[in-house]
Amino acid sequence: MSFFSELNRRNVFRVAIAYVIAAWLVLQVSEFVLEAIGAPDWVLKSLLFLAVLGLPFVLLFSWAYELTPEGIKKEQDVDRSASITQHTGKKLNQITIAMVIALIAVVVIDRAYFAPSAPQPAAESADQTEVRAEKSIAVLAFEDLSADGDQEYFADGLSEELLNVLARIPELQVAGRTSSFAFKGQNRDLREIGEILNVAHILEGSVRKAGNTIRVTAQLINAETGFHLYSDTFDRDLTDIFAVQDEIAAAITSALRTELVGATVQETVETSIEVYDLYLVARQKIYTRDIDEMKEASRLLDQALEIDADYAPALAQKALVTYLMSDTAGAYGDIPADEAIAAARLIVDRALAIDPQLADAHAVSGLIMGDELGRSNAEETKVLEYALSLNPNLDNTRNWLSTAYAEAGRREESRVLLEAVVERDPMYGPAFNNLIQAYLRTRDFDLANALVGRVERIVGENDDVNQSWGTISLAQGDVARSVRHLRKSYEVNPRDSVNQVWYAWALEAIGEFETMIEVGRPVQVAAGLDHLGRHDEARAVLDTISLGTSGNDENNAIISAFAEHYVATGQYDEAIRYVEENFASLDAMLQQFERADGSNSGYLAPLAYSYLQAGRDEEFKILTDALAEAEARREVARDTSIGSIFNSMDLAALTGTDEEVLIQVQRLIDNNGVGVNIVDTPLYDRMADNAEFQKLNAILVKRANDERAKLGLDPYQRVIE
Repeated sequence: MSFFSELNRRNVFRVAIAYVIAAWLVLQVSEFVLEAIGAPDWVLKSLLFLAVLGLPFVLLFSWAYELTPEGIKKEQDVDRSASITQHTGKKLNQITIAMVIALIAVVVIDRAYFAPSAPQPAAESADQTEVRAEKSIAVLAFEDLSADGDQEYFADGLSEELLNVLARIPELQVAGRTSSFAFKGQNRDLREIGEILNVAHILEGSVRKAGNTIRVTAQLINAETGFHLYSDTFDRDLTDIFAVQDEIAAAITSALRTELVGATVQETVETSIEVYDLYLVARQKIYTRDIDEMKEASRLLDQALEIDADYAPALAQKALVTYLMSDTAGAYGDIPADEAIAAARLIVDRALAIDPQLADAHAVSGLIMGDELGRSNAEETKVLEYALSLNPNLDNTRNWLSTAYAEAGRREESRVLLEAVVERDPMYGPAFNNLIQAYLRTRDFDLANALVGRVERIVGENDDVNQSWGTISLAQGDVARSVRHLRKSYEVNPRDSVNQVWYAWALEAIGEFETMIEVGRPVQVAAGLDHLGRHDEARAVLDTISLGTSGNDENNAIISAFAEHYVATGQYDEAIRYVEENFASLDAMLQQFERADGSNSGYLAPLAYSYLQAGRDEEFKILTDALAEAEARREVARDTSIGSIFNSMDLAALTGTDEEVLIQVQRLIDNNGVGVNIVDTPLYDRMADNAEFQKLNAILVKRANDERAKLGLDPYQRVIE
């Protein structure tokens, strides 16, 4: 008998197939369970490793042993005439078929009920078939070919400087830095990269640094055909690096053979090569938005400025990183906002005094204005628009300007600006995340899903992608999926203030207050403690939070946190005292936080309730009128977000009839509302005996418990104080 026939007789093949299917089935089920309990990724990987490791042992066992009516025996001890391997083989076939059916059922259930929402086909198709502009280019990160391989930052910096020089040519569309650099080290087909970035040309190259000399090789490639259109090598002393950048840009402009007659390239601001090196490394680190990297960037910029105190680009980056390391909303650090903003202002003003035409410095100045007391939205907008007039391709600036437009009620202009940034650079995280929020405000979920799908196609499942899937899922009421994605994003970048906020909100919706306390921003920690009845601890947290001097989102959240705490504890006079200590008058407070789009109004309802309970009817009317005006503005801005619905519910509870309250709660339910304690506040005490109100609240709580069940959590139990 041949060896193959003997393997078949001993059912080795059947055992192998059965083992693989059984292992696959176990891994599929394990993935569901481990994801539900929040187990780390290494657990599933360990199971996979053990499954692979076990296969050869199982095969050896099936070869050496045989199942008999008397039990398992060594194959050599079994009389061939009494062997039942044929019968065993039939049983193995039946078991294998059953496991295949079970596996198919698991896969179907997974895709039907647990799979992420896919981007809409129409949107994806439109994205893929978009016509590429002939005068468009992506500058990929140049490769470091230096002997020691220690010039990566220099190569990246040179690529970015070249990108910036090309971006100043108005007729040329240049893909953004973040998306272009996303392909670094991937060795992907340039035609595929051109399709993803929607550009007609790609510039790639290399840098080889030896002593005081540098060799730069640049190649221009047609992204549709893959053919080389231009190639050149530049050997220069390091002192000539700025001229090299301009020379390469001019040569490429000519090679593109486009109608750019009269187009000029701005010269790069010059300094010593040592300062420039430090500046490049620092700028790369700031791009990461990682707090440790930004601290290192700040140190490197200090070194650069010690050598050349008047290098304006380094001063502009120093001002930016100082602001980004603050604890203001949307930043990434823990430096008190007032302290960081004041320091950043001094630095950027110095940069502008040295170089009044430095676009980056004007842009950072405009960003800082958004957090400075006494600065108007019009001032901020004017400065940011001027920065863009100096350099139309500054994605940071366009992102910041979109925020200024939104706060001025210019929502459509804001969205168009963000879409232009993301079209050019879909990997630019701040604009990508802001555009997702813009889509969620108007409940354009198809557009949001398509955008995240496009970015995920480039980078896979990174923390930005997880955060976006999480926020979209939360807005759609799929809180379990939201928690899973936001948890993954939090584990990668726990100090991202935006992710902290969204993750805490998702946990709050399903009553996971203990975890909310661990991961949320300080104001959310206080709210979580109040939900648990730990009011003294909540007040201790609030006492560590200082109200800043601006009208930004962070200060709005701080006032809301104090007001809600005082309402929860019945300390209405304390809420009024807080306002009187921090503002000259109610009108002054309202003016500081007023926005043309009606946002930043969440603090009004709890404050109004406190004034009502204190018998201050005049102030109560001022605050509820302001809330009504804010809601009218949100309606004009097409803001149908959950936050807007909450404000409408609160306004109805404060000034409307019972029927109006019921209409707003039903509106929340119709828009995927989920929550264990949304109306668990004294504002709704008057509805306690309304049967219809309690029925609607029960729907919200049931939805929350359904989401808890998907995460393997027990039903929510209300805290009894």
